[in-house]
Amino acid sequence: MMPGERPPEPRFVLAPMDGMTHAGFRAVCFDYGADGATTEMIQSLAYGRAKKRMSPAFEETLLRLPEERSLAAQLIGRDPGAMAESARRLTALARFDAIEINMGCPARKVVGSGNGSALLKEPDLAERIMAAVREATPLPVRLKIRLGWDSGHIVAPRLVQAAEQLGYESVTIHGRTRAQMYTGAVDTGLLREICASARIPIYANGGVTCAADALDFLRDTGAAGVSIGRAALKQPWIFDDIRRLRRDESIPERLAPERISLLVRLAERTCRCRPERVAICEMRKFCSWWLSGLSGAEDILSRLNGVDTLDGFRMLLGGYLNDLTRASDTRIHPELAAPYTLDTVYRT
Repeated sequence: MMPGERPPEPRFVLAPMDGMTHAGFRAVCFDYGADGATTEMIQSLAYGRAKKRMSPAFEETLLRLPEERSLAAQLIGRDPGAMAESARRLTALARFDAIEINMGCPARKVVGSGNGSALLKEPDLAERIMAAVREATPLPVRLKIRLGWDSGHIVAPRLVQAAEQLGYESVTIHGRTRAQMYTGAVDTGLLREICASARIPIYANGGVTCAADALDFLRDTGAAGVSIGRAALKQPWIFDDIRRLRRDESIPERLAPERISLLVRLAERTCRCRPERVAICEMRKFCSWWLSGLSGAEDILSRLNGVDTLDGFRMLLGGYLNDLTRASDTRIHPELAAPYTLDTVYRT
């Protein structure tokens, strides 16, 4: 940074979560001020070697809605050639702002095939993949990793150094090892050391539950930004909350009209991306999270099981909101809300 130059504003981005952060949900997070997002996993072997039209589900992974301001395509795989070819194909779509390589996913089904965080056990191969993708595309390339496979194999500093040498745009680091999965403390001390020595932006990830946590995490690590995953599923307005806290403003209570309007908006967007029946079925888990604590929510959740059209979804939630409004009962009742932990939101 040149003398007198102001440091860049920290960025707060939506972390990718397979099966969850589809285009409709990402657009909702952008509505609330997310600075960026990443697609769900794109399997490089399937995409890089595909000769025929991909399945509708795979095609959906490549969708981008107009509301998405900054979107990276997430590649996963262990074959440098397939990763490079996938990067070329993604570039040719002219649809994404960057490509992100996932070497951090700890899910058993991913690691079992040698992908995701399994590559943290093979840093030489990881670096060959990184070089192959960088050479294959003119787009900015990013890396997503964990600290290492376990406490005896911490490779994040090495891979950050490799990313710097290859000209990567940034690295996102989940502050746990794969052995920890999503439990145990995030190692903010090691993250802080890596951020202090890195010559490219480092984004910190892991353990954020609310806006105040995100700001504390930013301060404690010295990162260029924070990547927020599971917390955003239950409170996509976390990005707006962060922005308000940074301006020393109070955080508003998210009342029933906002929550129900948000559910309808998400349903409408999701129906643009996948079959209506599938989209409405998908909405049930979001309803269970965003309606939690409202009077009568359990009855509505039960009735949702019989709804499979967008019109039916709108009608049911519209009637529910009218009932709450007439009763002057649009606030959240903590005693009615399900206990909140990250583990009740999303696990891979």
